[in-house]
Amino acid sequence: MQQSNFRRWVTLAIISISGGVSFDLAYLRYIYQIPMAKFMGFSNVEIGLIMSTFGITAIILYAPSGIIADKFSHRKMMTSAMIATGILGFIMASYPPLWVMLAIQVAFAITTILMLWSVSIKAASLLGDHREQGKIMGWMEGLRGVGVMALAVFTMWIFSRFHPDNSNSLKTVILIYSGVYIALGILCWFFVTDGFTAREASAEEVAKPAFKLSDIIAVLKIPTTWYCSMIIFGVYTIYAILSYSTNYLTEIYGMSLVAASYMGIVINKIFRAMCGPLGGLITTYSRFKSPTRVIQFLALIGIITLVALLITNQNPQSVAVGIGLILLLGFTCYASRGLYFACPGEARTPTFVMGTTVGICSVIGFLPDVFVYPIVGHWQDTLPAAEAYKNMWLMGLGALCVVVVFTFLLSQKIRHQQPREHVESLQENGNA
Repeated sequence: MQQSNFRRWVTLAIISISGGVSFDLAYLRYIYQIPMAKFMGFSNVEIGLIMSTFGITAIILYAPSGIIADKFSHRKMMTSAMIATGILGFIMASYPPLWVMLAIQVAFAITTILMLWSVSIKAASLLGDHREQGKIMGWMEGLRGVGVMALAVFTMWIFSRFHPDNSNSLKTVILIYSGVYIALGILCWFFVTDGFTAREASAEEVAKPAFKLSDIIAVLKIPTTWYCSMIIFGVYTIYAILSYSTNYLTEIYGMSLVAASYMGIVINKIFRAMCGPLGGLITTYSRFKSPTRVIQFLALIGIITLVALLITNQNPQSVAVGIGLILLLGFTCYASRGLYFACPGEARTPTFVMGTTVGICSVIGFLPDVFVYPIVGHWQDTLPAAEAYKNMWLMGLGALCVVVVFTFLLSQKIRHQQPREHVESLQENGNA
């Protein structure tokens, strides 16, 4: 039993790290935009086009990724996705022309979103029952963060060992990522199962019908799908807003760009690794015992924090206060990110449509990727800094109010809903 439990956590680590680092080459601009322009010969506009190509394709593929997770072997999908992503990296390391890079980004979206995203989340969720979802998803987010941070630090160190004008520096970074992807793909083959775990299937799972297209409509008819989607939507809006922390600290508090950039690393890398597991621990050991209620509690703390940011935004004096408030908001965001995909499991979503549910929730929940950045960018370009960031914090306040409302609705639904009733409702909707 102890060995089985050990293997379960090793499997979770492999799934989490694979799901986390798989996006790093698609998002290479986040760290290496200047080297990409210098060595690959792309303008900043072209690099932006490369990024938007991945983003648009990803939004289209989130929902189908859920169907993939419900219909195909998790082991085969994760293994092939990671190895294929590594092979694409080798092509990317040849510094191809723009049209090839655009094709690679579309292919990255297929391997990381269509083949891997919902599969990895469902595979992790199956490692425990509904009572363990908060702990599992919290650790999944934390392990993803650890993997991303460790590989980013290592590749940055390798990059720094080269002469600034040596084009092999970026190429080496890309090749390291590619090799790691292929190695993780091999580990997935040996550790990830086809879709079941050592825990015994419930009666509902044994009697589950085969997945069919009408299940998509059935999932959309379930209120908890929309509740979970809107919870993710609100939390992810805060996640997108926090990417402007560096700009905020430099423009409002006059912090140096270097110091503010270090704060950005703390918020976006270190906090991601730490806060996901903390959210799971809060769920497991606090009196809440519910990922949904923990997210609601964190959203209330976030609302108070945003009100404080709005007040200090008008009269910024202490940079320490500004940093403290942003770190507190970052904690609530990343702890919630580690829990929001536990909500469908807590709502007793049947496992045979869990992937579809995750896919639909991802499409709706990650829509802030489409509108937050252009809106905030417009405010930054057209308004005084104080007013632009006031509007940004107000947007975040509205998003957290959405989280509070829909966590309340989901909690009420969970409280009055029995697992069998949920399955019967799904089957009735599917047959309608």
